[in-house]
Amino acid sequence: MPGVFYGETRLASVYFLGLTHGQREPQPLEPTHPTRYTAQMAHLHDSGYKYLFSHAELVQELLETFAPPGVSELLDYTTLRLESGNYVTPAMKPRADDLVWSVELQGRRIYLYLLLEFQSTPDDTMPMRMLQYVAALYDHLLRSKAVDIADGLPPVLPIVLYNGDARWRQSSELYSLIRPHPPVLKPFQPQLKFWLLDEGAFPAAELEDMQRVMAAIFCFEHTPDTAAAKRAIRSLADAIAKSPFKQRLDRVLAHWVKYRLETRMPGLNTPDADELTRGINMLETNIDRWEAQAIARGMQQGIQQGMQRGIQQGMQQGMQLGEALLLQRQLTRRFGELSAAQQARLAAATPAQLETWGDRVLDAASLDEVFGDTRH
Repeated sequence: MPGVFYGETRLASVYFLGLTHGQREPQPLEPTHPTRYTAQMAHLHDSGYKYLFSHAELVQELLETFAPPGVSELLDYTTLRLESGNYVTPAMKPRADDLVWSVELQGRRIYLYLLLEFQSTPDDTMPMRMLQYVAALYDHLLRSKAVDIADGLPPVLPIVLYNGDARWRQSSELYSLIRPHPPVLKPFQPQLKFWLLDEGAFPAAELEDMQRVMAAIFCFEHTPDTAAAKRAIRSLADAIAKSPFKQRLDRVLAHWVKYRLETRMPGLNTPDADELTRGINMLETNIDRWEAQAIARGMQQGIQQGMQRGIQQGMQQGMQLGEALLLQRQLTRRFGELSAAQQARLAAATPAQLETWGDRVLDAASLDEVFGDTRH
């Protein structure tokens, strides 16, 4: 049975993974700037992924689960360490917030650069932006003497992690942005391609079947209602329990889930448990209570507004909210989880539209038939 639907502005994160040669003394896996990352906890709505990927175990989880084929098995994850970095793009925009990791690859110390960029919608110019960021990365490596040009520049693997609602259909290749030209010019054109991870393109069932922590995080980020959120959190707790990093991830993700839920469900009472796996039952109970209170508040608000505009109109608004919630449950039960766009249509529907859609539920073969043209 679905729960109350909710929404928020989606953010996307862009990561560069760069490999460079060099030698430095090993450092602990803990974030090198704990105060900075503690402060970030207050802003997880905007930078939750920055907090997550300040932990080596979650960087490893991301790469093991979603990296391009052939990359993950080359890395020795036991040697991951967080570095510091400060980059300036050709447009003179500093990128001090980017994360830099180093790791050993086949016995040699290399550097893994995780540059973080937020993007709310698909961007046609992303390959061009990537070119600028890679140039800034190379410039930093040379200026800081992390690499010697005599040894050659390091290879860079750009990865775009996108979690907006609209699917990413734009090209990932810079060369595709260049207008047609004679073949003789092709060798002189810039070449760059990034690896795209469009979170919303993965079906929820596929992510659940992976039984991996990062897959469960992706699923949680795209839950349309409270029922789906509870399922995703349960899947996340199960994946944590199976992880070799359970003790560490349990604490990190308990804090992250707490802040993400409080952003999505204002007023939700989240338990202060330091381990998600131990607090999961209480958390689910509190989400159920929040849902019941949200429905009651919605109906009460309708009645109160009706007192200002007329008791009849207020009761109608309260009933309309109840009808929308009931129709959402019926549609989800029949056709599966609704998309964010379909959730928005329900929330903005007129009473006549809700009545028409409700009449179609039993006979329609698909959601498209339910949401056919209903202009009233």
